[in-house]
Amino acid sequence: MNNSVLPIAKLSIAKLSIALTLLTAFCVPGSVYANPLQTPGVGVEQIKVKESRRIAVLDFDYANVSKTGVSYGLYSNNGASKGISNLLTNSLVKDGTYVLVERSKIDAILAEQNLGQSGRIEPTTAAQIGRILGVDAVLIGSITQFHVEEQAKGGSIGGFFGLGGKQKKQLATVQLSTRLVSTATGEILTAAEGTGQADKSEGQGSIFGVGVDSDSDSSERLLGVASSQAVDKIVAQLAAVAPKLSTMPATLPVQEMVVADITGNQITLNKGGVHGFRPGMVVSVERVIKDIKDPTTGKVLRRQTQSVGRIQLTEVDAQSSVGKILTGTGFKVGDVAKAVQ
Repeated sequence: MNNSVLPIAKLSIAKLSIALTLLTAFCVPGSVYANPLQTPGVGVEQIKVKESRRIAVLDFDYANVSKTGVSYGLYSNNGASKGISNLLTNSLVKDGTYVLVERSKIDAILAEQNLGQSGRIEPTTAAQIGRILGVDAVLIGSITQFHVEEQAKGGSIGGFFGLGGKQKKQLATVQLSTRLVSTATGEILTAAEGTGQADKSEGQGSIFGVGVDSDSDSSERLLGVASSQAVDKIVAQLAAVAPKLSTMPATLPVQEMVVADITGNQITLNKGGVHGFRPGMVVSVERVIKDIKDPTTGKVLRRQTQSVGRIQLTEVDAQSSVGKILTGTGFKVGDVAKAVQ
């Protein structure tokens, strides 16, 4: 063979190899080159997102707390209820098993829906709150013991400090009882309990997440140590039940989104993470064609809509979301969207 032909033959083979590689890449589903000329809204593949389940921690009920020993007014009633809830929320965030809803968001929803926690919240009410928040489960609980006892050799002397000159000992006890309620079914997934005790021999601790040391008031320090112990036990039990919650259907937020901007295949909507929306979630976009109103009050009774298409959320911040078009065309600013999966 003519040696001058070899470089040409090698070059042709190299070109053929490159062509076959590119052709294969364009045809193989899932390749980074797949469907490079994909028309927006026609058969776009959904992304798969692995996510942690979202839960909300409500204020603890203080009504049935034990009155044994000395109970300090600073940490009684609402103070203890909110304090323990905040401490548990912070501990769960550090654990990382669940995604927690901000306390301010929970308070705002409770006030807006007139679901104040003046009384004990039952599982059915907790599930209702959870659906509004767009979480998968809601944690409700009670503080059953929260006190410091003054003890002396030979017996307890309650609040009479230094009675008879006997040697005193302070013992703080905190006992908590919780229930994790599925938003989707109203089922109690687990009942977790935790007890903590601390005496003067204990070292540093925290009360409702605020560090206190041996120079702090003894009762505050002991209650802080006992509270942390009780919360840690509950966090461990809640982490253990996470696999059970993950097998249940994810809870969809009930609030509507509104299309705020359209740029190519990217659509921005006016609701985000604080409203329960998450990356990977699919929303159905609809156009309102008619509002049916009550003739006496003017209140909208129902809406007639027509389907525009579906969007999958790819980016979510606190107040907004960005998604890509899966199906449909002709999206407009002002169209409404509801979570469907």
